[in-house]
Parts: sequence; C-alpha cells; structure tokens
Amino acid sequence: MDTKKEKITFSELVWLFVIGCLVGFVLETFFHFFKNGEWINKQGLLYGPFKPIYGFGLIFVLLVMKNYQDKKFMQKFLIGVFLGSAFEYFGSLFQEYIFGTSTWNYSSFNLNIGGRIYLPYCLAWGIIAVFCVDVIYPWFKKVIQKVNSHFYQITTVFVAIFMLINVSLTALASIRYSDRANEEQSTNAVFKVIDELYPDEYMQIKFPKMKVIKE
Repeated sequence: MDTKKEKITFSELVWLFVIGCLVGFVLETFFHFFKNGEWINKQGLLYGPFKPIYGFGLIFVLLVMKNYQDKKFMQKFLIGVFLGSAFEYFGSLFQEYIFGTSTWNYSSFNLNIGGRIYLPYCLAWGIIAVFCVDVIYPWFKKVIQKVNSHFYQITTVFVAIFMLINVSLTALASIRYSDRANEEQSTNAVFKVIDELYPDEYMQIKFPKMKVIKE
C-alpha cells in the first residue's frame, strides 16, 4: 500500500490527533516518573489523558513528512528535527501570547533557544518524525481498514465533537486562569461560567506544570 500518494482524510486527522494526544501523555508521564521518581498529572486538556501539543504535532509532521517518505533515513531525520523544533518553538510562543501561560521552559538547560526548545529534544523530534511516517501511519491505515465503516464514521463524529469541546473549554479556562492572575475582571457571561467551573485551585490540580505569564 502506497500511503505516500493517499491524502489524509478528516476522519484520519481526528484519530491521529487522539493517538498523538494519548501517546504524548503516556511518554511525558513515564519520562517524568523515571527522571524525578514521582507521578504527576501531565494531561493537557481538562478531560481525559490527552496532551494536545503532541496531537497537533503528529498531524503537522505527517502532513509534511508524507511528501518525503521515500527519502533516506538521514534526510527524513533532519527534516523531522527542523519540523519538530519549529513546531515546539512556535507552539510555545502561541501558548504564551494567546493563552498567557507556559507549560515548558528549558532556560535552566544548556543548548536551549529562548527556553522554548532544547537541542537533545530537537534530535528526538527527528527520530519521532521518522517513526511516525514509517511506522505509525502505515500501521494506522491497516487498522482502520479492518474496522466496520459505519461504526468508524459514527465514532469519529462523536470523538471529533468531544475533542472540539474539550480543546475549546481548555482554551477558555486557560485564558481566564491567566486573566485572573493578572487581576483582569470580565463581565462576559461565558467567562463567568468558566470562572465558576474552573477556578484557580482546579486548574492548579489539573495542570501543575502550567505557569501563568504575568504582565
């Protein structure tokens, strides 16, 4: 099967996002445990064991890397290093300037750029990118071809709606979390509901590693 010539469909994007989110959550959770000897909540969304940066990252990398699937390992590796590093760097900027928060900072490490990316992790992005395009996506295509199409379509719709709501609520809650830290009041009815549902104490438990950027 030549997955290079096939376009990635919307339904595939939904499930690839979920897979990326789940894998990212597992990797970060166990990495933190082996590094620090403690379990910590590493989820990135309000509901479920999901890390959206990895979901979006997987989609971004696959959409670009599929065009280079026939290249040699080193070429794909270098492309992956560049793509992953750029995605992580601008993802950090996006989170800081849109949501007023920060989830990772490498300023205490050598070989970092602006505290947003760290060279050893950039190299890891290269390996991850090659693994995604050469292993994950072909495996994923084989799996969905064996699933009942009607069941696949229905579950995709429900999962897409759930993730859209989950991401949207998390974005709103993060914005208000930052606004409250900067003593910004809001008369918006939606934000008032968000403040009641997701107060600071709740956000600190859900996202212990997320820091507010104070103005």
